[in-house]
Amino acid sequence: MFSRDRNDRSSARLDLERDGDGLRVTDHACGRIDLQLIKITGSAFADFARDEHTTLPERPDRPLYVWLDVGWRYADVADALGDNPAAYVAGEQVADLAASVFHQFVSLSIQHLVHEIGTRMLERWPQLAEVSFEAQNRLWDVVGESDTDPRLKTYADPRPPFGRIGLVMRPG
Repeated sequence: MFSRDRNDRSSARLDLERDGDGLRVTDHACGRIDLQLIKITGSAFADFARDEHTTLPERPDRPLYVWLDVGWRYADVADALGDNPAAYVAGEQVADLAASVFHQFVSLSIQHLVHEIGTRMLERWPQLAEVSFEAQNRLWDVVGESDTDPRLKTYADPRPPFGRIGLVMRPG
């Protein structure tokens, strides 16, 4: 498993309203954005529903390059504020969990992968009310292949459009 760079970063949004002499949080969202995860083997594109629009062949093993934004919301917004460190989920922890699942899990599709990351997040951090994902398949295009060894290939950056996958998961 490789990471193209470590320019991913955490994000947070708090919506506030005046409440007497103070402020009250009315909504919030947390995230880890711009993860770029790469693996050369250990991912499949198989066992999916086909229809007349399905054009890609099944592949039992393929490289995978994913751009991923991960979001989460707490059941109790106070946990997002960090006053209780045991309940706070740091963006770096989310990035590490996502990278670990990406590396260890042999997924059948990107949808399968992000669902597994979400399942593990909700198991690991029961204080979360929701996890969400925006993923893009940025797998390179094969532009050359060795005549003597099919494992030796030359890749180029993919051409747009890039497939975009969104998912929201809640416990229960």
